[in-house]
Amino acid sequence: MRIGMLLSVVTAASLSLPAAAFAQGPVDCGPKGQKHEVIKHKGAQVLPRPAAGRSVIVLVVGGSFSKSYQQKLAVNGQWRAVMNESQYTFFEVEPGVQKLCWAARGGKSDDKFLLLTTKADEMYFIRGTVTRGISEIDPAEGQKLVQKMTYVTFEEKDAK
Repeated sequence: MRIGMLLSVVTAASLSLPAAAFAQGPVDCGPKGQKHEVIKHKGAQVLPRPAAGRSVIVLVVGGSFSKSYQQKLAVNGQWRAVMNESQYTFFEVEPGVQKLCWAARGGKSDDKFLLLTTKADEMYFIRGTVTRGISEIDPAEGQKLVQKMTYVTFEEKDAK
């Protein structure tokens, strides 16, 4: 009798969780050992509309009031953004579940990861800080933050 009740409780609890919680594998940051250089772009950048059938992720970094260390965002195991404080960048992804990993000095381990389900033809805003990790933010807030920041991209440094 007790085993039957326990199975009922476990089954009920598992049915209340999102399916993605069971399907998600470990989330890794980008390839280890890569060095990157942040490239600042002058002038205002217009946030692009997603290409047909794609999604755009806009990452804004700011609000830490600490020394500006290089901070990185990996999506599905690949580095997609490398930046410093008060900067933003954007990139396209295929729609679906995006496994985001935030690599920043001093970040708490529970703020390092974010699962984001993107839809085709939509834009998503993510805010990253050294102390608070990453989180999705409202598009209106994201647009305001972008206006105050410098647009950047990155490239991998040659290994020496």
